[in-house]
Amino acid sequence: MVETSVGNEEELCEALIRLLEAEAGISRADISFPERDHSGPPVEMRLRIGEQRIAIEHTLIEPFPLAIQTGKEFVELTAEIERQLHGNMPKPGTYSLVFPVHPTEGRHRRTHEELQKKLISWIVQASHEIHEECPERKDRYHCPFGYRGTRAIEIDGIPLELSLRVHWSERGHHDGTLFLARTVGEDVESQRLVRMHTALDKKLPKLSRCAADGDTTFLILEWSDIALSNHIVIARALEGALADRDDCPDHVFLADTATDSWHFFQPIMDGEFSIDMEYIEIDRAESVVTT
Repeated sequence: MVETSVGNEEELCEALIRLLEAEAGISRADISFPERDHSGPPVEMRLRIGEQRIAIEHTLIEPFPLAIQTGKEFVELTAEIERQLHGNMPKPGTYSLVFPVHPTEGRHRRTHEELQKKLISWIVQASHEIHEECPERKDRYHCPFGYRGTRAIEIDGIPLELSLRVHWSERGHHDGTLFLARTVGEDVESQRLVRMHTALDKKLPKLSRCAADGDTTFLILEWSDIALSNHIVIARALEGALADRDDCPDHVFLADTATDSWHFFQPIMDGEFSIDMEYIEIDRAESVVTT
């Protein structure tokens, strides 16, 4: 697997350093960027805060292998579907169309247009069928739990499920909306664990070389996926991936960059794991890149 290198490593390293400076009441010194200046093991940064020498490494954790790449391909496939149907589905209610995680796997881009036509044709047909089962929004007395109807099919080997939700509590602002989603099924956590093993195999040997030089080691695990990830499931995957290793970093910070409000969580402190983590707000305005 190719290592994921994109992310917000510079901003997050800066945010972490500012946090450490605030705790110690001492400013950084002796900063180096070994990946760029080849001054030692190729971690993101090495520095000193007071008498403490520090090494920081970062990686972006996908919820499963190739999540970013398959996500881009999914958008390419579904953009035309969303353009034609979003907001134009039979009213009332909102629709959800769920695909497998990688519907275009093994399919050349030149086949996508024909596939899109087939998908749109079925979505239109199925949405009208479901709509006929609930052509109007019923009140709380007549339908206390609302209505949810579904249709499922397999088109060119791609399993799909379309659902309609109509509920008395909705004000109708989103009627006719079509939401598109992917799912990896029940094995998402096993796939997350695979990605975590891969990340640790890449990052921890570098931190271990710094530790042998006397550095306190920090690993930042960033995620930017709001649909399938959170700090608890990532921490559990981290715990599982570290179970058979003897090179655990001194400190691990999880960085949530899925929204405009970024947060740190710390599942490993002084080499000890804990699932009981506090939200640490990242002040992005302060996290300027150190040069």
